[in-house]
Amino acid sequence: MRRPFGRCSRVSRGCDDLAPDATAAYRGDGARCPQPSRAEPASRTIRSLTCSLVAGILGRVTHVTTGFSPSAFLPVLLHACARAGLSGQGAELLGLGENAIYRLASAPVVVRIARSADRLGQMEKELCVARWLADAGVPAVRVYEEAEQPLLVDGHPVSFWRAVTGGGPQPTYTDLGRLIACFHALERCPCKLAGFEPLRASQSRLATSAGTDPSDRDFLCGRCADLTSEFQELEFAIPAGPIHGDAHPWNLLTDGGQVVLLGFGASAVGPREWDLLPTVIAVERYGLGEDQYQAFAKAYGFDVRGWPGYPVLREIRELTMTTWIMQSAGQSPAVAAEFAVRVSSLRERDFKRAWNFF
Repeated sequence: MRRPFGRCSRVSRGCDDLAPDATAAYRGDGARCPQPSRAEPASRTIRSLTCSLVAGILGRVTHVTTGFSPSAFLPVLLHACARAGLSGQGAELLGLGENAIYRLASAPVVVRIARSADRLGQMEKELCVARWLADAGVPAVRVYEEAEQPLLVDGHPVSFWRAVTGGGPQPTYTDLGRLIACFHALERCPCKLAGFEPLRASQSRLATSAGTDPSDRDFLCGRCADLTSEFQELEFAIPAGPIHGDAHPWNLLTDGGQVVLLGFGASAVGPREWDLLPTVIAVERYGLGEDQYQAFAKAYGFDVRGWPGYPVLREIRELTMTTWIMQSAGQSPAVAAEFAVRVSSLRERDFKRAWNFF
């Protein structure tokens, strides 16, 4: 079966993990990934890097959520830094969401503190995937290896990362396609990656959706059941293997003039086509230009829209996105209205209706 991955930058180690027909490109012929043209018009660049992890590793201040006091994390930060041989004094809180994210004043290090101990396994996976990519020479954020980690401090998992420098041109969709191709070109991952279960999150959310309109919940549950069966019948075009799981442009940063990949919390073993869907959906639902999608598909080496299973996998992804916003539909009229739009478009099988970001 053809492996439609684009060409990646030469890897320094880990060539045995590469797809067999891709290995030659990385083993001595000097081949490098095609770099995006920096003359691309501004409309091609990725303008919004909003994820708190992105802002944290980059070193920018991001939105700090309410309802969860940052002061609760300060003792954890100081204790964790002391155990790692670092100083937490004067650290800057960069973001507070799924993690509290600090940039140290004493060293170019970012500290991530998870909210609860049940996040320890995910943090271990993120660290393992980052190290695996580093060993393979894939451009990605790097672990701060001088610290033993992850730590568990007062019930909070803690990890340490090298802060990126930022600066330079913003990442492009060409960069995203190229780096996802590099990720997919690796096969034997040493990390404990779970098998891909695309509907598990939706099933869990629907099981606890007491405040959702019963007719909406019944419809979504029905689609969840139908899509579970349809997914099991799919024949994939690309061999399964490690996937990033959250292949969005906000999981790219620039470090020393090089675009790097981050955000490995959703990494799993599954169909590589899953990582190609966010960019397609951005075109169909959020107004991303077709030219930007074409740049992504060309860099990756495959247009997922030509695969017969695309409609099923896309609807699974959109169902996941709809049940995600369902959880917050009672918090504001705007979110409730967006949830209604998404459910309506899925009911009517209108796959061109515009959605809004939340």
